Amino acid sequence: MRGFLLLVGMVVFSAALPVHAGKVYVCKSAAGETLFSQTPCPSEYSVKEERQVDTSKPSRGASEAELQGMADELSRNNDRIRVQRDLKNAKKKLTDLQNERERMIKEKSELAKSLAGPNARNRAQAIVDEMKTGADRYNEQIRQQRENISGLEKRLSEINQASDSAKQERDRSRMAI
Repeated sequence: MRGFLLLVGMVVFSAALPVHAGKVYVCKSAAGETLFSQTPCPSEYSVKEERQVDTSKPSRGASEAELQGMADELSRNNDRIRVQRDLKNAKKKLTDLQNERERMIKEKSELAKSLAGPNARNRAQAIVDEMKTGADRYNEQIRQQRENISGLEKRLSEINQASDSAKQERDRSRMAI
């Protein structure tokens, strides 16, 4: 009976291990910076490694503060990746909006210039008015996109500053040891 209970205990314990395991991506930039993330490495990181990590116990006897620092850094890295991706997409959307606006203005201008015949002046003016209304809509979307980009750049700067501060603090604590 005792052997059976031991076997059941081992099965329960081993079944619980995968719950504490997780993937960590170790990403290295061309500049030599290392990024640890729970999400796949961003495209600008050249060397990529995937590790399976057992988070149920620290492997080197890390203190609670060290574990919290590692968790915070991982969270900041994930935030950084997400914000960088959002910033890249926002800049692309801004460029697309600007190109669409220019294309629309060019098409409407050419159409207004090409009109001939009776009442051409009134029809051309209607097209110019339509062009101005369309340009105003694009300008508002572009303004909003620029605000979005500005907010994302500010958020990225805050993440980088927090990461730099944490790194300096870790370096100081290592020097004190």
